[in-house]
Amino acid sequence: MTRLTRGLRKRTTAAGGRLGGALPAAGSIGTAGKAIERIERISDAMRISAFRPASGTRLSFWLSRTPVAPFVAGSRQHVISMFPLCLTSLSRNAVRLRALSAASLLIAGGCSEPAAPPMAVSSNATPTNVATATAGLAVATTPTFVVNDANGNAIGGVPVAITVSAGGGTLTNAATSTSKGPTPVGTWTLGRTVGINSLTITVASLSPVVITIIGVPGLPASIAAVRGANQVAAAGTNLPEPVVFQVRDQFANGVPGVSVAFNVVGGGGSIAPGPVTTDASGNAASSPWRLGQTAVDQALAATGGGFTATAPAIVASDFDVEVRVFGTPMPQAAAEAFFLAAARIRASVTGDVANVSIATPVNIEACGVPGVTVSETVDDVVIYASVTPIDGAGRVLASAGPCLTRSPAGGSFTVIGVMRFDTDDIDGLIATGRLKDVVQHEMLHVVGVGTLWSRKNLIAGATTAESRFIGALGLAACLSLGGAPVCDASVPVENTGGAGTADGHWRESVFDNELMTGFVEAAGFSNPMSTITIQSLADVGYGVNVFAADAYQIPGFSALGTRSQIVAGVAEASWEQVLMPRFEVSTGGVVRALRLQ
Repeated sequence: MTRLTRGLRKRTTAAGGRLGGALPAAGSIGTAGKAIERIERISDAMRISAFRPASGTRLSFWLSRTPVAPFVAGSRQHVISMFPLCLTSLSRNAVRLRALSAASLLIAGGCSEPAAPPMAVSSNATPTNVATATAGLAVATTPTFVVNDANGNAIGGVPVAITVSAGGGTLTNAATSTSKGPTPVGTWTLGRTVGINSLTITVASLSPVVITIIGVPGLPASIAAVRGANQVAAAGTNLPEPVVFQVRDQFANGVPGVSVAFNVVGGGGSIAPGPVTTDASGNAASSPWRLGQTAVDQALAATGGGFTATAPAIVASDFDVEVRVFGTPMPQAAAEAFFLAAARIRASVTGDVANVSIATPVNIEACGVPGVTVSETVDDVVIYASVTPIDGAGRVLASAGPCLTRSPAGGSFTVIGVMRFDTDDIDGLIATGRLKDVVQHEMLHVVGVGTLWSRKNLIAGATTAESRFIGALGLAACLSLGGAPVCDASVPVENTGGAGTADGHWRESVFDNELMTGFVEAAGFSNPMSTITIQSLADVGYGVNVFAADAYQIPGFSALGTRSQIVAGVAEASWEQVLMPRFEVSTGGVVRALRLQ
């Protein structure tokens, strides 16, 4: 104010007096009969044009804080500063302007004392009925808020600050001041994780206002196993826990309410396929999954929301079967049959057998494997397999059995086995669909069915019509399958068919189509491996899993002479050669030859 006073000086007064002292921000100067002819701001380029008040008018001056732009009046430029001097009359008489100019008009029009702006007293948010929105995406209906004065009227131009306060989303084009009405917050993209998302709106000293939207999952974009994959169970048994799959949106949030169907796609197991609806977390738990009866890759598929995922499981077994192909390459179908047969053995015989180191090299040509000498550590059994000429078409189809076994101190279990199939007959077995069963049959002989029975003293009445298997576990299995009329104290063993068939198979007239009778069923008929066969291996001393057995019921005595032949026209005794052990290895690795029985 001092600077303003120094910039004013009196040019002319009617009474010759002078304007002195400080010029107040609002005060009365001049008296009736004393006309101020001109007041001029010398500095800061401000000029007030001459005017003459009426007699008796009291004048008051105040400082306006409203900036006025420069203007041009006549031939001179008059500039109004950021704080122009304003004139108002407190008298009841009107001020009469004598010499109007552009500057004086500007002052008259722009220097009225402003009213105080309305004060914001409340604010509120209106989410426009948006309670939920898709996580990770922009909110389709933009939330708004309103700032009101004391009368409840919306105020525009009030500065605001809007921040994301929960959920981790983003806000772009955020409002920085209010509209005179609902003010959109800007473009709000929710966080990618489902749950609470919040914006906090701050206006001056008012309490902050919070807008909250719940982020919910979007449409299904994938499905994945989240629990229960890679469980281990015995073949033919249920996994310990269900397998849980989750249907997910594009940001991996679980999507509820989706129908999921289950299907076994590997290993031959089973599961109830009925659909399961995903829960609030997007999860669907399978019904019990029963593994297949072969120690191959097990897989369960779940399909939901248009997407499919799989989960693996593992068949438990500590028994290792290694198949080594020798000789000329065999047909692919034969190779697959050997692989599956070995996997079925592993599923059925699950207990580990002690490793054995063959310290004395042994030539196994005597077992039908020319040019091979074995000297190694074996865990648990090694099988040499070949498709090779034997005796021409329609005679011996296969030759199989143990070649080298452990000594009695080592359990007499097979160490090295051999399987040979006739080149001239293999195509017929493939064409009729019986190769798989025949290979399985021969591999069971290698492990010990019918070939280790006598070494373990499990046969009574051998070579007679009353040949019987007397192992306690095999007998119990026979009784459990409805065999009481025929398995009163032992299990009937084949008593016909000559060497290689008699005393080494279950009796055909009693057990009919069971896999280890001496006669394989005709094409189109099944050859189930029963618990009797698996438990006979337990009687030999192996650790077994009876759940790997096929469904089977003893049919009872059938009419004699109803045996089905492997190939039409082949004599009963000629289709296979069952080999008995030729060598034995001690626990110390010493090999000795056995006397042929």
